[in-house]
Amino acid sequence: MVARPVPADWLALRRRADHRAREDALDLLEQLTDHLRALRADELVVVDVGAGTGSNQAWLAPRLPGRQRWVLVDHDADLLGVGSAAEADDRVTTDRAVATVDDLHSLVPQDGAVLLTCAALLDLLSAVEIETLADVVAPSGRPGAAALLSLSVTGEVSLEPAHPADAAVAAAFDAHQRREGRPGPDAAEAMARALRRRGAHVELRATDWVLGAEDGPLLTRYLNDRGSVAVEHDPDLAPLVREWLDERARQLQDGVLRARIGHLDLLSLPLSGVDDAAGAAAPGR
Repeated sequence: MVARPVPADWLALRRRADHRAREDALDLLEQLTDHLRALRADELVVVDVGAGTGSNQAWLAPRLPGRQRWVLVDHDADLLGVGSAAEADDRVTTDRAVATVDDLHSLVPQDGAVLLTCAALLDLLSAVEIETLADVVAPSGRPGAAALLSLSVTGEVSLEPAHPADAAVAAAFDAHQRREGRPGPDAAEAMARALRRRGAHVELRATDWVLGAEDGPLLTRYLNDRGSVAVEHDPDLAPLVREWLDERARQLQDGVLRARIGHLDLLSLPLSGVDDAAGAAAPGR
C-alpha cells in the first residue's frame, strides 16, 4: 500500500486536523448510518484499510450504530500495535491483521453487514490497488459492501500569503505522487469512477484541512515534508525550496500564514440498499 513507512508521530500530529475536517461530511455519515440500520444486523464488521494507529476507528466507531467488530489492516505491525481509544467502547471489539490491499478478498466477509473504510490512503495507492479495492467493495455477482473512504488529498493547496515558489513546489510534489502511473491527487475521483462502473451509488464531499497559526506544529511538518518530496522529485529545486521554507517559517511565526489543503471523502453504497436507507440523498458528484 505504501512504499515507505508512515511515522507514528506524523499520524498523531495530523489526527486533530483530520477529525475536524471530517465534520464537513457528516451528511455522508448520516446516509451511511441510515443504510446500516436498515440492514438490522446483530453486528457490523468494519474493515479499516491502512488503519495505522487507529485514528479512523477513534473518530468513526462512536458515530456508528450498534455492535461493531473492527478489523484493523495495515502493512506495518508497529503502527497496528498502538492502542485505540475506541477499544474502551463496550460495543466495539478489535482485531488486527498485518496485510495489504491485495489480501482484502480474504479479510472482508462476503455476507452480513460489512463496512469497508480507510482514511488518508487512496492517494497512496497504485491504479491496480484502486481497482482491487473497488472489486472488494462492489464485487461482481453478489451484493457489495458499504464503504466510507476518507481524507484523500486532491492536490488543491492554497497558501496565504502566496509565494512565487508555490507553483513549482506543487508541480514537483504532485508529479512525485503520480510516479509510476499512480493516480495520486486524482485517486478519489478514480475510485469513484471505478465503483460507479461496478454499479455502486457514490457521493463525494470536500473535507479540507484549514490550518493557521494555531496548527503550527502540523503546518510546519506538512510544509517541510512537502518541500522534501518536491526536492526528492527534482533535486534542482533545493535552493528554491530552502528559501520557500524559510519564508513560510517566518510567516508562521508572525501568525500570518494560512493554508487550505484539499481532501475528499467518498461514500459508496450498494444500489440495492440505497432505497432501503431512510433519508438517502440523490447521487452527488
